[in-house]
Amino acid sequence: MKPASGTHRRRSVGRQAVAVLLLAAFYGLPWLRLSGEPALLLDLGTRQLHAFGLLLEPGDAAPALWLTVAGVAGLCLLTVLRGRLWCAYACPQTILTRLFRSLDQLTTFAGRFRPALRQLVWAAIALWTGITFVGYFTPVDELIAGLLSLSLGAWEYFWIGFYALATWANVVYLHEQVCSYLCPYSRMQHLITDASTPTIRYEAPRGEPRGARANAIESVLVRPRGLLDPGTASDYVFRAAHPAIAGAMPNFNPAHLGDCVDCNACVRACPIGLDIRNGQSSSCIECGACMDACDTAMARLHFPPGLVHRSRDNNRVGHAQVIRGKPVLFLVVASAALAMTVYGVIQLG
Repeated sequence: MKPASGTHRRRSVGRQAVAVLLLAAFYGLPWLRLSGEPALLLDLGTRQLHAFGLLLEPGDAAPALWLTVAGVAGLCLLTVLRGRLWCAYACPQTILTRLFRSLDQLTTFAGRFRPALRQLVWAAIALWTGITFVGYFTPVDELIAGLLSLSLGAWEYFWIGFYALATWANVVYLHEQVCSYLCPYSRMQHLITDASTPTIRYEAPRGEPRGARANAIESVLVRPRGLLDPGTASDYVFRAAHPAIAGAMPNFNPAHLGDCVDCNACVRACPIGLDIRNGQSSSCIECGACMDACDTAMARLHFPPGLVHRSRDNNRVGHAQVIRGKPVLFLVVASAALAMTVYGVIQLG
């Protein structure tokens, strides 16, 4: 049986590649020069935007605004077609949180000083993030020189400190709260998605009834037991989620158990402690941590991956697909906005 680690590895490599690309772009763009001038700089003093050779005055902002509209519409199109891949792969909050959590492994050599060293390293990264952010408004070489000579203005010190503190606190303490309650993208999911949008799901007919087992057995995908019917599987999910109401789960022969060994790895991996097996929740940011944890557990058992996976509503599988209004709308808006962006750039030239 092919282990699940290959699927997990591909997802992990994809996330790491996107994270490296975006981090390199964010931290590197302020240092990029074209003909001796910053490639990207919003100069608030002169009210000019330097954008890769273009010089935009306040009256020339239309192309930038249209490009922003195209980007938002493109994100909505990706979301309605493929789900919350933005949260799993490209959200700065998610990327920085994974970076912070990776410091736990990189600081193992510090022994009992490990937590303090991790916080110190993260504070340095947060400070550099604040400097980089302000570097999009003040030439970063001048900013660094001013920091070293302690000659910056009060507002520059304030904004560097503000964004450094925000980066540090959001990741260490507020990541889940920001994602669940403050992020406008998260709050507007019900307006962006439709019934055919893929979401992270637990395959209850394969996994139920869940339970630990002493004897090594094969997956239900190759065992005679096969998959349960959805109604029976849902009943087992309800009984496991609400034992006070439904009573304790009966003891099953290992041959009748599903593929879920009830290890709770998916729950421990979730940043906010959700149990994906109990059904979808509006608080889920679909970061994919539960999928990775479950695939790792399946690999140890030599079971196929995908007990927790991203898919469309199972009740719609096999139904004839009709034209979906939201994807068409977002595609039209994105295309029109891109056309207006190109037109505006040509006019400026």
